[in-house]
Amino acid sequence: MQSFVSSFVGCVVFLVSVSYTAAQPLNPGDFPSFNTVPAYPTQTRYQICRLDLSNELFGGVNHACGTTLDRSRCCPVLAAWLFAAHARTALEVSAAAQPPSADLPMMPDDSQNCVNSLQDSLRNRSIRIPQPNGTCDAILCFCGIRLHQITSLSCPNAFNITAVQNVSGTQNATPTAVVRNLEKNCRNASYAGCTQCLGALQKIKGSKKESDESERAKKMFDRDCQLMALTWLLGRNKTAYIPTVSAVLRAVMYSAHPHESKCSPDQDNMPLAVDSLQFETNQGSSTPLRIFWIMLLMVLVFL
Repeated sequence: MQSFVSSFVGCVVFLVSVSYTAAQPLNPGDFPSFNTVPAYPTQTRYQICRLDLSNELFGGVNHACGTTLDRSRCCPVLAAWLFAAHARTALEVSAAAQPPSADLPMMPDDSQNCVNSLQDSLRNRSIRIPQPNGTCDAILCFCGIRLHQITSLSCPNAFNITAVQNVSGTQNATPTAVVRNLEKNCRNASYAGCTQCLGALQKIKGSKKESDESERAKKMFDRDCQLMALTWLLGRNKTAYIPTVSAVLRAVMYSAHPHESKCSPDQDNMPLAVDSLQFETNQGSSTPLRIFWIMLLMVLVFL
C-alpha cells in the first residue's frame, strides 16, 4: 500500500507540472506593446493607416479567430479590436477639415489600407486568420468591417467637429452627452449589460432633423455614427469596454436576424473579446486541480 501511495503522489506531481507548463501563455514581452503601422511608405499622410496595436489585440484576435472562422465569434472580436486600434485616427480632426455636407459624396474609408497593415502585423507574429476562399478575405469580405474617419461622416447628434489650431494642428471630435452616456451603460458584458448598452447606443442618430433620405439610408447613417461612438468608447478605455462592445457588435452587425438587434444569452457571450493571455492562464490554473481530484478519486476506489 505504501508503494502504491508513493507512486500515486509521484504521478500527480508529474501530471500537474506537465499540464501547468503546457498551459502557460505566450510571454507578453515577445511582442511590442505599441505600434503605429503605415500601410505603404509611399502614401501621403492622408492615405496612411495608423493603427495602435497592442499585445491585447494580437492575443484577442488569435484566440477568437486563429482556429476557425466563425462569424458570430470571430467577427465581433475582430471588429472591436480593429475599431480600438483605429480610434485615435478615426476621431482626429485636422485644422483644415470641413464638416461633411449631405450634398457631397462620402470620402473613401481607411479600410483597405488598415486591413493590409493589420494583416502584415499579424503575419509577423505568426497569427493567421483563416480565409473563407481565395477571393474573399476575412476582414473586409467575410466580416464586412469598414473603418471611417469622423470627418467623412455626418453625426451632429453624436460629435461636435470644431477644429482648433494647436501645436499638432489637430484635435479630437468632441462627443455629445448621448455618446458620453455609453461610458456608464457599457461596462457589463453580460446579457443584461449588453442589452443596456445596446439601448443607449440606439439613441444615437445620424442626423438632427428629418430628411428626404430613405428609411434604409437613415439606418445606414445611424449605424455608422453608432459604430463611431463605440470607437470613441474603446479609445477611452479598450480594456474596460471591449468585452461589452464585442457583444453589442455581434447584436448589431452579426445577428442571425439582421432586421432586429438583440444581445445573445450569457452562455453564448463568453468567451468573446477576453484577453487570451488571461483566458489561457485561468484555464491552466484549473487543470492541475482537476487532475488532483481525479487521481484522488481513483485512490479511494482502489482502497
